[in-house]
Amino acid sequence: MADHYDILNEQLNFHISIIERCAVNLEKYGPLLFSSPPDKRYPYFYPRDIACASQLLRRLSTSRYDVKHQAFILLKACANFVKDVQTEDVYWGQRYALSGEDKSIYKQEDNIAHGIAICCNYLLSALERREEIDDLESFLNVINNALEYAFHICYREELNLFYSTTSIHESSLERGFTLWVNFSFLYAYSLAEEVAMKLDKYGIISPEHLKFKKHFRYSIENLFLWGKRYVRRFTADGQVDIRPDFTLLTPFYYGFGSMNTRQLKKSADFLEQQLWDPELGMIMRYLPFEGDFATHTHAGNGPWLQYTAILAQYHYWYADPARGDELLHMIDKHTYDSHEIPEHLSTYKRFESFIEREWQTGIDFDKEFDKEILLDNVTFDNILEEANNMRRAYTETEKCILQNNEHSEGGCTYFCFPLMWSHVEYARALMIREKDWWGILSEKDVWSITK
Repeated sequence: MADHYDILNEQLNFHISIIERCAVNLEKYGPLLFSSPPDKRYPYFYPRDIACASQLLRRLSTSRYDVKHQAFILLKACANFVKDVQTEDVYWGQRYALSGEDKSIYKQEDNIAHGIAICCNYLLSALERREEIDDLESFLNVINNALEYAFHICYREELNLFYSTTSIHESSLERGFTLWVNFSFLYAYSLAEEVAMKLDKYGIISPEHLKFKKHFRYSIENLFLWGKRYVRRFTADGQVDIRPDFTLLTPFYYGFGSMNTRQLKKSADFLEQQLWDPELGMIMRYLPFEGDFATHTHAGNGPWLQYTAILAQYHYWYADPARGDELLHMIDKHTYDSHEIPEHLSTYKRFESFIEREWQTGIDFDKEFDKEILLDNVTFDNILEEANNMRRAYTETEKCILQNNEHSEGGCTYFCFPLMWSHVEYARALMIREKDWWGILSEKDVWSITK
């Protein structure tokens, strides 16, 4: 009988094989990760998605599993690409083509944090593996310059928080000061601190950035608490956004789950109850109020599988393995074809309603290209390219209907499969279930096996 190691090793091999299908081999970098295969919905390098993947790749690259070398090669390629595409004014955009051309549409300030995280996770992985780091000084300069940019451009000193126009959901739903963006920056500054301590013999990373992190942490620890739980955002004019959102799991996701344990549990319970899809199971990303111009229901609303996998991680970590297993089993039942995990699901009825009420009327287009969240210099070519990606994805979604689905009369629709990020979070959930995950930050309150 196979032991737990053999089973997990085989599962990780499978998920890395799917993740590698989302990569394109480049002579300069090696296998560069896209968010989906190049012929699917997201044929781009997204710093946000890759930063999330970098957590898994770092852990795998220093593990005992068969995929450790593959994981390091992927992480190294992504980090070198990120280093090279940082602009002269020290900015990282929303997404990039293989050529390094910036294909960004939105103002997404958290990409600065994500770029830092990718570079740091690679450097620390290389250190742990005793791999030679080509051009270490360039990496350190890139990280230091990004920390400087974040502080002077994205940070609001009077509130001691980072501001964003859009971030994870890519809509004006996030304009203001969000839990996701601010924990993204705390994570990035924490990783930079570890890099400075372990690798920066040149003194390139300024000590001022590390001093800043200490008082910034105070706001993170306190300002986002509202009553007995976290809140997802403060709007630009100071209103408290108490709506349920997957991002209430952010403190856990970035390894700061012990910061406010009771409030985190209340937040997790709240979002699981409020965002549960009663027809399909699993959690939505937020409540889909169609009349709210800032909420998008592309291809029909429904559960998001990478976020459901992160919820499973939460339950595994906080000693509810039965619930974690239930959530992964639901994901298993909704994979497509060769066990590919999509981004999100809907029902055919909801999909039809979306096409009729939002796509054909142009509302979906207007939401996607809201001038309030677009970059000032976004080209129409980029907009047209993305509109065509949207249209192609909806056409493909209509063809990918699982008939006779036990949860939905008329079938269940699948949007963007395989999604690289979904497989990343599923693999991470498996590792946490087997207690083979620990924190990657050198702080007293980050994850450890013994908690």
